[in-house]
Amino acid sequence: MLRMFQIGLLLLSLCFCACQYAASNADSNANGASKSGAVNTPLPDADKLIQRLVTQDGCKDFVAEMRIISDSDAGKQSQVEVQLQRKFTDNGASTFMTVLAPNEDSDKALLAIEDREKPTEAYSYLAGLKKLAKLDSSRPLGFRGAKVTVQELLGMELGHYSHDAGERVTEEGKSLVKITFQAKPDYNLVFPKIVGYFNEKDEIPVRFEMYGENGDLAKKMTVEEAKAIQNHLTLTKVAIEDLSQQLKLKMEIRKIEYNRGLSDKIFTENYLKNFITEASDKRLSD
Repeated sequence: MLRMFQIGLLLLSLCFCACQYAASNADSNANGASKSGAVNTPLPDADKLIQRLVTQDGCKDFVAEMRIISDSDAGKQSQVEVQLQRKFTDNGASTFMTVLAPNEDSDKALLAIEDREKPTEAYSYLAGLKKLAKLDSSRPLGFRGAKVTVQELLGMELGHYSHDAGERVTEEGKSLVKITFQAKPDYNLVFPKIVGYFNEKDEIPVRFEMYGENGDLAKKMTVEEAKAIQNHLTLTKVAIEDLSQQLKLKMEIRKIEYNRGLSDKIFTENYLKNFITEASDKRLSD
């Protein structure tokens, strides 16, 4: 079910927006002190940084079209194009995802409702059985031999994590801010820990590392390209390495529009049922 959603962290991770970072000394630690003991520029406010991530830099909503290409170590390649509609609220976000191509998956869709105070609820609909399927964040979904969870499809649900104040680290001569996220209990999250790295100079996320229950690195997302679109810094090309499945993904945003004024009706069970039913009927009649 929902085999089209190989978005890995994507998606949205699809569009993680970089946040405001002040330039600082690469050799300083989390308290703003360098190795020599001198006081340097303080670290940026991690709370504000994470708030921008989970609210897509403060936008009201967006519609994005994305292409996701997966390559396995065996040399097999798969491709899917999806549309994501996402609307932010004071308490979280609502998401409606559909497949644009290939055509045989055009009747697949996912509705997800995120609330900062309780576990995420996601739904799909089986038109043939007229059955609404309820999914939680940890639910794995199949895609042509690969698996991805609901949490990954929703950009990792960082609002359901606590995080530290961050620390400065140096990699390849660049000063980065490293922030460690710890999963809050009772939210059905897949990754107990996520570590994010941000470039202080250009204020853009560099990569995210996701760790499994055994403490091992499970997946890694690297930002390859970022652009300012409608005054929102958007990660337009992302590479994802799935270490457990020996799978590599490329996610590219082909089109995105912010603040469209999306209707609340889109993010309802009735809309999901009607969309899948009509798309299924159309696909069978073609």
